[in-house]
Amino acid sequence: MTGDRGQVTGYRREKWGISALFPVPCNLSPILLMTTRCLVFFLVLFLSACDKPLRLPYITPELHHWPKPYKGVAGLRLHVFNTGTVEVPSKLVYRGGRLLDTHTLDILVFVIEHPRRGLILVGTGLNREVADNPEQYLGVLLTSLGSPAMEKGQDILSQLQRAKLPDDRVRYLILPDLQLDHTGELESFPSAQAIVATAEHNAALDQEGTGLYLTKEYDNTRTWRFIDFAGAKPLGTFRAHRDLFGDGSVLLIDADGATAGGLAVLVRLPAAPVVLCGNLAWTTEQYRYARLPGLLADRDAWWEKVWRLKKFKELVPELAVLPDHDWAAIEAAKTKDMVLHPFSVQELAEDSVKKPSENKVRKDGQSKRRQKQATKKKRLERRGLGERDRGHG
Repeated sequence: MTGDRGQVTGYRREKWGISALFPVPCNLSPILLMTTRCLVFFLVLFLSACDKPLRLPYITPELHHWPKPYKGVAGLRLHVFNTGTVEVPSKLVYRGGRLLDTHTLDILVFVIEHPRRGLILVGTGLNREVADNPEQYLGVLLTSLGSPAMEKGQDILSQLQRAKLPDDRVRYLILPDLQLDHTGELESFPSAQAIVATAEHNAALDQEGTGLYLTKEYDNTRTWRFIDFAGAKPLGTFRAHRDLFGDGSVLLIDADGATAGGLAVLVRLPAAPVVLCGNLAWTTEQYRYARLPGLLADRDAWWEKVWRLKKFKELVPELAVLPDHDWAAIEAAKTKDMVLHPFSVQELAEDSVKKPSENKVRKDGQSKRRQKQATKKKRLERRGLGERDRGHG
């Protein structure tokens, strides 16, 4: 099902996708193709500085389908993991940034623990192969645009295991977009349902080869659920949303703009609601100061939605806004229904040392118990023999 996204926002669309602006011929040699794409990328960043000024949109101070007082869903918890970082030019994160400066983005995965639906991942982080050889896995183009950093054991599958959150409980994968920061370990959960906006899936297929999407990370995914917002009801200050399970616990918000079909996620935790921004806000500064990212599929759509998010927070002060690539912001906004899992190489090393010692202690304990049981059995046998001897006497 596909719908007219223009009906959702009501704003004129300005397309700034790389493939839309500068189609790159596919019959070039690999080296020339890579060079061309790099030049196109930086040209788009340069041209973005010539954008027309944006007007401040008027957002009606009215909350739709929002209960007062707030009532959360009992049993919901939110876990946050960091699967690595990517250092990119500041101009990619903030349109007014300098091309020679860099900004480090945390690649986060949010895990919703649902009392009846198991585990729901929002994004799957970087692929574990990035830890071994990022250039071989991502390609020269992507590693020239950003420097990824990931330790062995930092992938979400390994971290779920250490956090005692079994991966076989993962039933749903909500994908804010289909770019590599969210799809790295998508195929590590073959029994889970992948949830994505219809427009985003179409864009990912259309833009294969542009360098923004790694289709190899999801081309074997078989179970998809496509979200369309045509005719959807508003939520809070946003124009359109879908209730994922129909119980009000996990709500998907139309957040296109940075990409063709972005999703933000509102989770109604027991103590306070949280909104997982997806690509609507990578950092606190993007959300708080409405700082335009360097690359946007639709500048007007992003601009309108980030102001809707700001108005939502203004009208619902207890709402925790969690940017997609900003660990420090997550720590600052933490509520009592959130569990943070900061990754530490030292703790990982200690765990690897601890496991053999724990196994040794367990084996020693089992051996001692067996020895005690054997000693007790011998005593009982001797006692029985003694009683028989006295009986014969």
